[in-house]
Amino acid sequence: DEFAARMGSGCPLLACLLLLLLASHSARAALLEANGNLSCRCAKTTATFIPPRMYDSIEVRPVGSSCRRREVVIILKNRKRVCVEPNTPWVKKLLRDLPSV
Repeated sequence: DEFAARMGSGCPLLACLLLLLLASHSARAALLEANGNLSCRCAKTTATFIPPRMYDSIEVRPVGSSCRRREVVIILKNRKRVCVEPNTPWVKKLLRDLPSV
């Protein structure tokens, strides 16, 4: 029963090591996620409708290695850039209606 005594005293240590491993993995995953989005241009997006008469142009940036999300940027006639939420219905329709290049 010396084995049982050793295992009993080692279990808290094993649990601590497992917890430490999980915590370091979570921190690493968060760091990779943050670094993977360093080249995203949109820090925040809006779902608010923007009338087409205000558009000068539209930029669509697909998901890639530098940014893990699709970005849609509307450049207004006053040269202001507005990042819009790609999953809102009006933006989806706008993207469907764009001529493919």
